[in-house]
Amino acid sequence: KIKLPKDVAQGYKNAWKFCCNYDPETRLTPDYAFKIVNKSEGHPVRLGEQSIRFEIRRGDCGVGEGGYDDCQTGGRHGDVGSERHELSMMKNLSNFKGVTWHTFSLYLPNDFPIKGFEHITMGQFHSDGDGHPAFNWSIGNAWSVGDKGYELSRRTACNLPKFKKMQKKDTGKCSLSWPSNKIQTVIQPKDLLGQWHDMVFNVKWSLKQNGYFKQWINGKLVYHYQGSNLTRGEKEGFNFGIYREPKKNTPKEVTQVAYYDEIRYAKKSCKKLKLEDLGYSCADLEKQIIDPIDTIGTDCLENNLCTKQDLKNKYIAVIKSKDDENYLIKVEGKTEERAKKKGMYKCKTTGNTGCYVHYVGQVGDY
Repeated sequence: KIKLPKDVAQGYKNAWKFCCNYDPETRLTPDYAFKIVNKSEGHPVRLGEQSIRFEIRRGDCGVGEGGYDDCQTGGRHGDVGSERHELSMMKNLSNFKGVTWHTFSLYLPNDFPIKGFEHITMGQFHSDGDGHPAFNWSIGNAWSVGDKGYELSRRTACNLPKFKKMQKKDTGKCSLSWPSNKIQTVIQPKDLLGQWHDMVFNVKWSLKQNGYFKQWINGKLVYHYQGSNLTRGEKEGFNFGIYREPKKNTPKEVTQVAYYDEIRYAKKSCKKLKLEDLGYSCADLEKQIIDPIDTIGTDCLENNLCTKQDLKNKYIAVIKSKDDENYLIKVEGKTEERAKKKGMYKCKTTGNTGCYVHYVGQVGDY
């Protein structure tokens, strides 16, 4: 059990565990993996006198307590699987329920190497099961939408009971590219390095569609999700550090350093975070709105995850364009008319002028 000083972390039950690079016999980690550092020694500190420094080098992989082997899994391109130095909540002692508020501040030095990795993940809300994290933040990934900015990835659709059943517990089939999941750049590449970024989160944890997840960065609301965000039977927690996956052409020596500070947690009320010392007001944050609000969506056709009942109760319209022989979309609706209208509207909003209904009927008949 690892304890962090109050200068760095507040509000959480002070019990953290490290993953995953340590000697299998002594359980000792490399002395550079993570350490509490001081402003007086020239290290970046967001507030107070201390922050926590993570460092990761090539080959820093290992086996977690549950048997998950970073050295063997996830390695699509590299000579090792994934490399990871992370701290995570001990979820058997504490896990998220109801409405919660969180903060952490992240600093990446100007010389932080970015190229050569499938992803560099720094910050995850992750359950204790073998499924995908509900939310995590990475620099680049296989489905990247930006040029190596800091990207939010939402995989809440992967953990819905319906999808898990359809996948027959094979979590590898869930894709971040699904329309029901989400990737969004929340810090642009030009703004990422050499400065502190303050993250604030407000979450209602729920198995139902009344859940939500909001994120502010440096005082601005950048993301709002509405929907399920828990996995049934699993406990949700927070991980932070550096977790990355090399590529085939990743240099043999690439060292990355990241600093975290002001890791805070509170139940129900923003005021308990005491954001004033970071220069923010709860009232100012909470009155902000963003459009559109992200949702999982219900289009099982796009994910190839329709059950027999889905097929029985839904209609599909196939829309083509006279102006583009390669254009084709499929849209669901509760009635034939609704499916046609939705499909034509979607086609026209893309700028097509030759939209027409190629087919409409029950999904099961298509």
